[in-house]
Amino acid sequence: MGRLYYLQIINYDYYLDKLNALNNKTVLGDSMPRGRIYDCNGVLLVDNTLVKTIYYKKEAGITTTEEIALAYKVKDYLDLNYSKLTTSYLKDFYILTHEEEVNSLITESEYNLYKRHKLSENDFYKLKKSKIKESDLEIYKEDDKKAIYLYYLMNNGYSYDDKIIKVYATEEEFAYFSESNSKLQGFDTKYTYDRLYLYGDTLKNILGTTGKITSENKDYYLKNGYSLNDTVGLSNLEYVYDSYLKGEKETYLVQNNEKILIKDGKVGNDLYLTIDIKLQKLVDDTLTREIKTAKSSINTKYFDRSYVTISNPNDGSIKAISGKLYQNGKISDYGIGALTDTMTSGSVVKGASILVGYQEGAVKVGEFMVDECIKLKATPKKCSIYTMGYINDLGAIINSSNVYQFKIALRVGGVNYRENAPAYVKKEAFDTYREYFSRFGLGVKTGIDLPNESSGYKGDLVNAGLLMNLAIGQYDTYTNVQLNQYISTLANGKTRYKLHLLKEIKNQDETLVLYEKEALNNINIDDNYLNRVKKALNLVIKEGTGRNYIDLKYNPSGKTGTSETFVDSNLDGKFETESISTAFVAYFPTDNPEYAISISSPNISYINNKSSYIYPFNKIVIRKITDNLYSVIS
Repeated sequence: MGRLYYLQIINYDYYLDKLNALNNKTVLGDSMPRGRIYDCNGVLLVDNTLVKTIYYKKEAGITTTEEIALAYKVKDYLDLNYSKLTTSYLKDFYILTHEEEVNSLITESEYNLYKRHKLSENDFYKLKKSKIKESDLEIYKEDDKKAIYLYYLMNNGYSYDDKIIKVYATEEEFAYFSESNSKLQGFDTKYTYDRLYLYGDTLKNILGTTGKITSENKDYYLKNGYSLNDTVGLSNLEYVYDSYLKGEKETYLVQNNEKILIKDGKVGNDLYLTIDIKLQKLVDDTLTREIKTAKSSINTKYFDRSYVTISNPNDGSIKAISGKLYQNGKISDYGIGALTDTMTSGSVVKGASILVGYQEGAVKVGEFMVDECIKLKATPKKCSIYTMGYINDLGAIINSSNVYQFKIALRVGGVNYRENAPAYVKKEAFDTYREYFSRFGLGVKTGIDLPNESSGYKGDLVNAGLLMNLAIGQYDTYTNVQLNQYISTLANGKTRYKLHLLKEIKNQDETLVLYEKEALNNINIDDNYLNRVKKALNLVIKEGTGRNYIDLKYNPSGKTGTSETFVDSNLDGKFETESISTAFVAYFPTDNPEYAISISSPNISYINNKSSYIYPFNKIVIRKITDNLYSVIS
């Protein structure tokens, strides 16, 4: 009696709370509108738009048989893509509606394993599914499959959740389910939110996509407080900054399978990017237009893409990042390729290459060498594009001498070059070049705030010929953003900054996150050597291989690059057709750099017996962008 008094009187409130906790449950509502995305000047890039949506909410007491009948009843009023109906779903439905037949397929020994807990509930269910043959499912005709898929959508998730059946419903569908909802036992309509990209395909590839949580990553999202019916960022910026963009959902108390609002939701926070949309449009439009023009020229048969990145070399902020892909006569956005696609970039790396020589004592500032073909034992001749004769370090960069870099590379590798003599280099020589290159961002990730960035390919074979190739950008591969970080680091002459697209995150007018530039490393190169290279890069544009790429009134510095590559011309998996890929990097003004720009154009031309013409795509694109850059951002 005393124990009963203790439970009912003394600890009444405690046990009442325990009982309520068992009967009541707190759940979250639908996803709130995501935060908007703006450019660096506050121009709206991504907004939210209302979408006509049909949903289903399970009514209390409805049976499985009634739900199946309901699915058959309304299937013809909805146009659903039931091709998503998998064999696995069909087997689930078969088990649900043919329980006795399926159970009869289980052997006594299998059932005993289950009874003795040797098989879990989940494993036992999988066993049942494995017993169902494809021929068993032939009973389901097209109309059945429509109803089965609808039934799956009606039951995908928690029982108390609103199940989204269709977004972007037609006027007719929306009207039918709005007017008839009282007859349809749980079907109803509402407006939900979807992303609205105000500049169409511009930046779409970088901004990313949103959608429902996929089965592959549901565990991650559930662990982090999401619900299975949430709209989340699936790729790129929408994915990276999802925790800020998604906002806070309404909170409900579930009592007797009904939801009671106990806390209002909040819209997501807004993202401000470093992108200048006017500059981005200029780059996008120029690439699109010039790719179309290039495809009508000779020798561009295998040319199908190009990438451009423009950044501030003093902090790593990206002002424009663009990629365009040509397929079947159409051009689509492929900006993400600027950080995922790699190529041998050719002579653009020679600014870093000659710095290796200076720092390692393999060449002196102002040193003259003879530009002549290099011939090692048992290897073909290796030459510059033409024989340049007696040149110094400036001339070697200005006119892009391969031989000057070859001789430096052999010295770094410990080889005293003699014509037709054997040459042996150690792996440490490759490591030396790559270590210096990495200080500028070549062959390493830039740190850009996007997933799936490539670090490029590093060849693993070691010989003197390949070391010479490495020194002229014809061995390892690099992304376009790596080229941009490389020329940016040369431009500021001191620091490799992490590339980034985020400027700040705001909640209305309150700044929650303000991006601060992040130094990845100092290059630790002697200023005298850096100044010598900068002088050479300035002369490249004034009188060398980069003439007319950029108007001299901007006081630019830069470097061209051409590499021999190969394409799989007949799609047999073998890269047998020789092609030419080109790159260009620059910064301006030279004395106080504001912009760093890089362009990569794989397979711009190919080698054939009729013509060796290389279409000057990079020069045309860069000139048109830089001629208009200051006018569009003013």
